[in-house]
Amino acid sequence: MTAQKSQHVGESVATLQQAYSVRPALPPANATVQQKRDFYRDRAAMFTSVAKADRDHYHEAMACAWIENENADQLEHGGSSAKSR
Repeated sequence: MTAQKSQHVGESVATLQQAYSVRPALPPANATVQQKRDFYRDRAAMFTSVAKADRDHYHEAMACAWIENENADQLEHGGSSAKSR
């Protein structure tokens, strides 16, 4: 089972439930557009990794990854804010 390291030292994210609990859903309010985009890209990578490890929740994790990538794309292409989930 593969797991992605979380932003919290010493924690690994291997299940969808862990992914929901270890990372905030939204970037900090004072983050720059670049920081927000990177935040959403990191979350997308985390959900993609979780999809490989938590096969029972593969489709849900991939949907979450798609949403996070959409949020990052919106910021990258001139949107001032990304939609929250």
